[in-house]
Amino acid sequence: MASIFWFADGGGTDRLTPPVLVRWIRTQSPALIVYGGDVYRKGTEAEFGLFFEQFGSNMKGVCEIAGNHDWDTPSNAPFPDRIPVGYERFWSRFPPPLSEQPIDTTKRGGARYEHVKDIADWRLVFVDTGPCNDESWPVGDPERQKWLRRVLQEKPGRAKIVFAHHSRLSRGKHGDNDTVKTLWDCLFDDSGTPLAALTVGGHDHNVTWYDPRPKVDPDRHIVPFERGIHVHVNGAGGHGHDETGGVFSGLFKPISGTTPQFADDDNWCVTRIDLTGPRAADISILSFGTNDPPTVTEPKLLKAFKIRL
Repeated sequence: MASIFWFADGGGTDRLTPPVLVRWIRTQSPALIVYGGDVYRKGTEAEFGLFFEQFGSNMKGVCEIAGNHDWDTPSNAPFPDRIPVGYERFWSRFPPPLSEQPIDTTKRGGARYEHVKDIADWRLVFVDTGPCNDESWPVGDPERQKWLRRVLQEKPGRAKIVFAHHSRLSRGKHGDNDTVKTLWDCLFDDSGTPLAALTVGGHDHNVTWYDPRPKVDPDRHIVPFERGIHVHVNGAGGHGHDETGGVFSGLFKPISGTTPQFADDDNWCVTRIDLTGPRAADISILSFGTNDPPTVTEPKLLKAFKIRL
């Protein structure tokens, strides 16, 4: 068995939650720690310095999918050659094996950070969704679509998990991300058969889980697993919470997005993915409570899900 740990949307702030999460994760002998993006507020080098401290000045076993806040300190190049400067400078200091975050400078823009890891007979695919505001993935570089489809199809079966900061479905201040529709479409073959089992994202500062969704109109339909992909969002890593219910999440912050099958907007959370076999994964959403910093030493299980291929 191999255990992958994910949390997002907390790094680089003066909050005390992220170090507590990291310290506990490291007691679990993780195969990989994935930080799901956003070093606040602008992804500057100084903010990445605080992020480094939050990780105990040790990036071994860690990779990061850049979020839109990491992209708020960009180079002057136009897309598709623009890069997040603070992010690239930071991770360039820790090439593998000092971290698990490669940078391929032969590629353009966000493609430099996209990569694949095969762990315990599962394929983990990491996709950079960029600023994802006015620009849709893959931000003018169709070669990235070819790469994603290739790395999904070259490994038989559906034992694959796709990680990206922006999730196709989400519920909260940001809601569904239509700008990653092209990415979502790449997760299915031409007949609409899914090539992966699960997507994991952040961006909205809460936790949600969606039962399998199809290629076409995933916001409208729940389908049998053989026709759809599970969607999970966990952006509850320390930088506040976005509500998932009601009409408004505070003044001027309307809630939008697809209603999930599970939601929590109170707890600081880590997602644990246990790869228990070539056709099995157990997903545990673990709560560190609602205080900043957390007062618990062992997180409690908030919700668990099983994927069986």
